[in-house]
Amino acid sequence: MRHAIQTISGDPPRRTVFTHLGWRSVGRNWLYLHAGGAIGPDGPVDDVSVRLEEPLDRFVLPAPPDGEELADAVWGWMRVLEVAPKRITVPLFAMVCRAVLGDTDFSGHLYGGTGNFKSCLAALFQQAFGPALHHKNLPGSWESSANALEGLLFLAKDVLLVIDDFVPTGSANEQARRHRDADRVIRGQGNRTGRQRMRPDASLRPVRRSRSLVLGTGEELPRGESLTARMLVMPVGPGDVHVDTLTRCQAEAAAGVYARATAGFVPWLAGRYGEIRAELQAEQAELRAQILKVGGHRRSAEIAASLLVGLRWFARFLEAIGLYAPGATRAFLELGRGAVLEAFDHQSATQRDSDPTARFFELLASALASGRAHVASPQGKVPAESPLAWGWRLGGEGRPEREPWKPGGTDDEPYWHPQGERIGWVEGEELFLEPQASHAVAQRIAGDEGFPLSPRSLRRRLKDAGLLRTLPASRETCAVRVTLSGARRSVLHVDAGLLCGVERVPEEMFAHGA
Repeated sequence: MRHAIQTISGDPPRRTVFTHLGWRSVGRNWLYLHAGGAIGPDGPVDDVSVRLEEPLDRFVLPAPPDGEELADAVWGWMRVLEVAPKRITVPLFAMVCRAVLGDTDFSGHLYGGTGNFKSCLAALFQQAFGPALHHKNLPGSWESSANALEGLLFLAKDVLLVIDDFVPTGSANEQARRHRDADRVIRGQGNRTGRQRMRPDASLRPVRRSRSLVLGTGEELPRGESLTARMLVMPVGPGDVHVDTLTRCQAEAAAGVYARATAGFVPWLAGRYGEIRAELQAEQAELRAQILKVGGHRRSAEIAASLLVGLRWFARFLEAIGLYAPGATRAFLELGRGAVLEAFDHQSATQRDSDPTARFFELLASALASGRAHVASPQGKVPAESPLAWGWRLGGEGRPEREPWKPGGTDDEPYWHPQGERIGWVEGEELFLEPQASHAVAQRIAGDEGFPLSPRSLRRRLKDAGLLRTLPASRETCAVRVTLSGARRSVLHVDAGLLCGVERVPEEMFAHGA
């Protein structure tokens, strides 16, 4: 039947319908697709069909404005920078500009307590791609499955796409699943990869990698050191969002002001999009090299450079339409650079908090403080200094088999008792950690959150971070051999301040239970 229809139907008309957003080369022109059609160098293109399903059908741009209408729309769009501190609004503004240029490999994440207007703030920038994308109608949710989000991010090409409300709740398994799904989305975005699948006949399906720029919101951060390196984290605290300004901006966004500004930006890009694609990576590499000179994580520098490239092309657009003189452009870019780098100062603090080596010592310190582990003297007895800080507690009186706290003490004086299992030995500023025991304690204290490194990987990370005070001459274990508690042991030699960086308390304060 199919063959018969194809044979006798003659020459039927052929129609191409696009089912994604973003840039597409059609004929000799680059066109920007949205749910309402396509925009080219000369404005709307009537003979291009676009069909999108929920929620992408809300990404609708109006006809590109010109003259005073374009100027009003752009000035209105730029007023959104006043709704919160520049360290938040400038990177978000740059994310919109950068998303329209295409080929992004990072994410953003707004996080903070409930009631801090995170979703409302994210929606203002989402509405640059359609006035219907307000805070109660955002396109993505972390409640969706990872497969659904992966498909959505594949079709939402060259746009900013907000995934709202990351709040892992429920059982430990449910929370772990939420973090795992977020890991998959953010890691796939950062690596420009998708999940490989097979058809029933064992052939490979096409990979559906992310082609949009993700902006997440939530009361919590997805777990993982490498994840925070793949996204720009922007904390939003109480009072950061100016409510009166937010209300005004929401009215302008709902009236389509922000979408009109994007619709005016797109034709200018379309006329030179081939040039932009050719220059984008080289320009970004130049900015990345400049940022790396002042320090920071390499991926963070990559994200900062990508944002600054977006701001550069928007500044060139402002000059081209006569809204900015060259001096104003330089001032705008200098403001943008300062705000982006300030945002990455906060990012650096977040990366330090998620560093597994720092987390390891935090977990061990918690174990000592809660009485679930202790550190002994090299002889296996109570440490000479600050035993309370090393996991020892004052016990009952009259226990001569225990080491008395004060030399020459009597049976009537209190004695120190070790708590939990021994994880190491301390003498002055020298701390010797038993590798397996300390790692096992850290795993237990981490609980459902888990500790991400194996013992071997942890030792390597401690070495790479320069935290081991002594290294073996020719061994790869990173452990050194020391005589402790009457036996030769392989231990990790670190600074005692890493684990017990507390002020030393005079021993007399603990005498007789004081």
